[in-house]
Amino acid sequence: MGLFSTLAHSQNSDVLAQVEREKNNAHWSGLPVFGDKARELGYDLPIPVGFGIYMNTQEVEYIAEDDFNIVANGGTMGKLCGASSPRSQARPTPNPDRPPVEKPEPVSGSCAMSIPADNVGITGKDESIQLRLDAWVFPFMNVYGLAGYTRGTKDIEADLSTLNIGDKQLSIDATLPLHLEYEAYNLGIGTVLAGQFEVIDGMRPIIVTAVGAMTNSWTTTTDSTIRTSIGALRVGQRFDVPYGKLTVLGGYTYQMIQQNVSGSISLKDTPLDGLADTIDFDVDLKSKESSNMAVSAVYDFGDNKEWTLFAEYGFMNWNQFTFSLGRRF
Repeated sequence: MGLFSTLAHSQNSDVLAQVEREKNNAHWSGLPVFGDKARELGYDLPIPVGFGIYMNTQEVEYIAEDDFNIVANGGTMGKLCGASSPRSQARPTPNPDRPPVEKPEPVSGSCAMSIPADNVGITGKDESIQLRLDAWVFPFMNVYGLAGYTRGTKDIEADLSTLNIGDKQLSIDATLPLHLEYEAYNLGIGTVLAGQFEVIDGMRPIIVTAVGAMTNSWTTTTDSTIRTSIGALRVGQRFDVPYGKLTVLGGYTYQMIQQNVSGSISLKDTPLDGLADTIDFDVDLKSKESSNMAVSAVYDFGDNKEWTLFAEYGFMNWNQFTFSLGRRF
């Protein structure tokens, strides 16, 4: 019985060792580089390659980077540049017995003008869904690419009391409101640097992550492009929880959104009907604030921690919420 017990214990130890070796075997992708050395040092590395679906919503306030340029077509504003046709005067005729030519109706014309950037208020809301593919190239460095779809709105209010036409300034006691709805498709790239540090012996390691990303979006319903630059620094800890591990992080976010918005809008059947038939507009805008705070949580679960839930809430200068579900393979 003692010999049988010893053999059984030996077999169990061999099985456990084999399982451990299989878990630590190199990934089919060969990533991450230096992964074996990191495991030898006791680091618990994630499965190197992953795919996720991200959903994001945010409300942001913007400012105009330069003057808000408009062209008023028709109506009162369209006449401000003196664009009425000179044909409105009767022409003399060589035949005195022939009656004078009747005056035609004045042509409404169009007028190019601008409004100072300080007198333009802009707010926006975006909702997006992104597909993201990432890989841990090194134990401390993840790179990713993403592609997605965004549906958004921009609400612009331009004060017409400071209207500029060339070197002249006119005042119209009204506000020009523009409500723009658009759809966009985007591509982006990014990287994550991550590490952990044991500050006090016996205390859970402190996890630090740094993120940098850039995306470019092309809208389908307005003549507009959107460029977004993101940077983030997070600090937190990882905990053992039922069925997996939970990482809680908090820190700083940098985000700069730059967008050129141009197009045309009709004023007919609006409170400004009569000022112009249509307004052509063009403006470059950017985020009013670029700094924000955020808290996030990552839940890794599954037999090999192959599933990931991620949630993040941004606050202080704008409200933002991100949620994702991912799988590593």
